[in-house]
Amino acid sequence: CWVQLRCSGPDWFEFGEFCYKPFGDRKTWRDAQDSCRSEGAELMSILSMTEQSWLESYLYLATTDVWTGLNDLFVPGMFSWSDENMVTFTYWAPGEPNNHDGFNEDCVEMLHQVKLMTNSLKHQ
Repeated sequence: CWVQLRCSGPDWFEFGEFCYKPFGDRKTWRDAQDSCRSEGAELMSILSMTEQSWLESYLYLATTDVWTGLNDLFVPGMFSWSDENMVTFTYWAPGEPNNHDGFNEDCVEMLHQVKLMTNSLKHQ
């Protein structure tokens, strides 16, 4: 999750003009979005390579994949950020996005092993 205010608690980390808060429990994309919104925040948008690099170092010890706000829920193949930021930067894993095995994969997560983005069907 990220929120565009000064970080307001020990669980929030600041980078640039945004604050980030990790959640330890695994959720679907929609549940993760709801959790962020209940905190007055949104799922993270990655807007530059600088931010991508910071997230890679921040998530260095992550043991699970991390949801981003990037999705193509409204128009298949046309990705947008859930916070309505323009999509000007992506850092896809090789072969992504791909709708693997014909499944409609609409939501994007950052893989914890390689810190690249992949689309996933685990959004519901």
